[in-house]
Amino acid sequence: MNESRQSHRKDEHLSLGINLWRQNQRLQVGATYDDVRWLPNTFPEMTVSEANVGTTILNQSFNWPFYIEAMTGGSNMTGRINGQLASVAKQTDLAMAVGSQSIALKEPDKAETFSVARKNNSDGFLIANLGANHPIADVREAIDMIDANAIAMHVNVAQELVMSEGDRDFYWLDNLATIIAKSPVPVIIKEVGFGMSPHAFKQLKQLEPAAINVGGANGTNFAMIERRRNRNNTSFNLDSYGLSTVESLLSATFTKNTHPLIATGGISSANDIVTSLMLGANMTSSAGFLLETLMTGGQSALIELIHQWQSDLPRLFTLLGAKNITDLQHKERLYSSELQNFISQQQKNANL
Repeated sequence: MNESRQSHRKDEHLSLGINLWRQNQRLQVGATYDDVRWLPNTFPEMTVSEANVGTTILNQSFNWPFYIEAMTGGSNMTGRINGQLASVAKQTDLAMAVGSQSIALKEPDKAETFSVARKNNSDGFLIANLGANHPIADVREAIDMIDANAIAMHVNVAQELVMSEGDRDFYWLDNLATIIAKSPVPVIIKEVGFGMSPHAFKQLKQLEPAAINVGGANGTNFAMIERRRNRNNTSFNLDSYGLSTVESLLSATFTKNTHPLIATGGISSANDIVTSLMLGANMTSSAGFLLETLMTGGQSALIELIHQWQSDLPRLFTLLGAKNITDLQHKERLYSSELQNFISQQQKNANL
């Protein structure tokens, strides 16, 4: 069965994204998790069993502070992957987000490449996904498509501008305000790998989303993926654009953000999850690293990895003497000189 150009684009995104992780061709942008060091806690005064690594966000309590982030959907191949990811989510007690569902609004026969997530995980927490320009009618359709518990409205200016067929109109704030007010489920505002500055958090204060996904750099780089899709490596280049996940989380603190935060972008270990929580995240997620694990080793390898993270987290909390995420966020940490420089400059920017 022949598939549309948009379906083929979904397959290209998948293939190029996996190769960036496999071949370690991801560019380092700004501060990484290695720029944040934990201070030893010689006397934790607790047991591992006392560590509560759960979190509450999006009107839901979760046993684990991470989930399977939005990756794909919209073609036969990506539909199979969504089905596998949903099965893994069910077996590991994780929430899961699907990739952008816009293709299924245009091509209804592609809806099953997303709804398979609900079919394979009937009681799981699923997050729908659409671009920030979609009207409320589309939002309701995307939610119904997978019986979603929440929806992420993604903001991806940089990706669209690099994409030869991308959008060129970015009046989003009024539409997002309408969606947040009228959506039947909690709304997440989600960046897709370019991070958020203090100015963005100031703008989001007025919208009152249920959560903000900072979507920082150093994970899957969609500017690089789109440039490779264009097959012209000298074209419009934003490969090194944006703020990292670490920098974005710190940017939120400069503006006294009060909205729940989700950290994604380059998370590839339980240690990265802990650092993200320490820097103010309420929840974390991983996409590219988990996808590469699935494609290389299959569902069993991904389940084994997730179980390892779930085993690591209570021990890491105990190492730091943190009985819960709130405790963790009050633990001392050391920043590299480069990150200290970023903090100094951004604190000034936040006051502009």
